[in-house]
Amino acid sequence: MTSDTPRCEIAVIVPVHNAETFLPDCLNALADQRFDDFRCILVDDGSTDSSPSLCDDMTLNDPRFLVIHQPQSGVSAARTAGMRKARELGAIWFAFCDADDCYHPDFLRTLHAAAQDAALPLACCRYDTFTDTPPAGTAAPEDYRVFPAPQHLEALLHDHAVDYGLWNKLYAAGLLTEAMLDNDLAYNEDLLANWQAFLRAPGCAFCDFAGYHYRQHADSATHRALPPQSLDDQRRAAATIRGSVPEQWPELQQSANAFYYEKLVYLASMILRRADADDYRVQLGELNIGITAGLRDPQLGRNPKLPFAIRVAAWATVRMPKLWRRICRKFLKDRQ
Repeated sequence: MTSDTPRCEIAVIVPVHNAETFLPDCLNALADQRFDDFRCILVDDGSTDSSPSLCDDMTLNDPRFLVIHQPQSGVSAARTAGMRKARELGAIWFAFCDADDCYHPDFLRTLHAAAQDAALPLACCRYDTFTDTPPAGTAAPEDYRVFPAPQHLEALLHDHAVDYGLWNKLYAAGLLTEAMLDNDLAYNEDLLANWQAFLRAPGCAFCDFAGYHYRQHADSATHRALPPQSLDDQRRAAATIRGSVPEQWPELQQSANAFYYEKLVYLASMILRRADADDYRVQLGELNIGITAGLRDPQLGRNPKLPFAIRVAAWATVRMPKLWRRICRKFLKDRQ
């Protein structure tokens, strides 16, 4: 970037792959943002439908939008390509949006104002879910609250309002690096990236409104099949978090231990709820070893930060597997 290149305040990075059905809603919501100083970087990741032409048309009609076309490389590679372009544009803040989801009209304005006012490099908001029509935006709040360190890390692990997606947050450009996103995980890559970014931040400004609208449909990431890599990646992410807590925060270590054990129990339940659970005998056996070993461990199964429901689920996974499998198949929903 030269001294003559205009800087943009926020770069919104949207990885796009075969999203023609839902991409127009996403683009319209971005175009309707009540914050002017942003650029939207569309990264067409080897789409074979009409997504590339939809992206091209948007760039012709709205100068705030630009597109990168690249061979299919995966969502992490698409995001990092977008980040590199954002740095070329001199973006001061980064935001992310999935191509099948939508922003609230005040998403950028509200999170940007909160981060600026709190003098923090990180802001986030709640999200809601929808299937067909994006929700009507309710009024965005003018106030916010601050999660100081290490409370913001606790919230990342255990508060679903904060969640661990990249898409309901605003990051200072210096907080998030390409290496954080390209972390060799295909699942929970956003969780690990956020953990590393949150570790570098002195806190997070939280805006209590549904600023991000997450679309649920048959092809969305949380409704796909359960490949063995998903199980391995999610366990690796939780183990990495558990092993990287700063020593000065022993209570956070306890919380990370609980998060790791809860992940083991969750993954086992996701296997048990499936009709083809027998195909995952190896993975379930490995998880059961960890769950069984942790049942009486004060850092894991008897961790005071572990929710009571997870303790019961851990016990049932080991002691009453047939009954617990029936319960899982009847009641549990996916959340990766």
